[in-house]
Amino acid sequence: MRRIRSYHEKARNILNDWTRKISLEIVRLAKELRYAISREDLTNLIRSLRKLPKDHKRKLIIMGYSRFERWIDWQAEKNSVPYVKVDPNGTSSECPRCDYRGLEEVGYRRLRCPRCGFEADRDVIGKLNVRKRGLRKLGIYPRGGALTPLTAPQMTDVAPNR
Repeated sequence: MRRIRSYHEKARNILNDWTRKISLEIVRLAKELRYAISREDLTNLIRSLRKLPKDHKRKLIIMGYSRFERWIDWQAEKNSVPYVKVDPNGTSSECPRCDYRGLEEVGYRRLRCPRCGFEADRDVIGKLNVRKRGLRKLGIYPRGGALTPLTAPQMTDVAPNR
């Protein structure tokens, strides 16, 4: 029994250490670059976990989202870095360019907006929407410039130096 307890304690210590180091690195980088931190408010994640199978619940709880959120918030407050929590509803299904809801699936994890033609991975779409909602919460409304991932299609036809 003591071995099992020590194994769980060691795993918990590793997760706590990782959480502290990563949250501190995120906040230091934000402070250095004079950025704000915006993140999804995942407080209802535990409630929605009750509907999932037991194996999925265990894996998600072990990841410790709430622990990570608390550390990021605490580090941001301690280091005077502005942070905002945004509503997670629809972040992966709303177009970051034109705010159209109802993106079409065009492949594995890829979505396309039928209105403006924007296409990206659903995680990228979610990230762009969290960023946009965070800026709006801070009272910053970006004018001009697309909220799209940086790409360089002109570089695809360049011959590599080999």
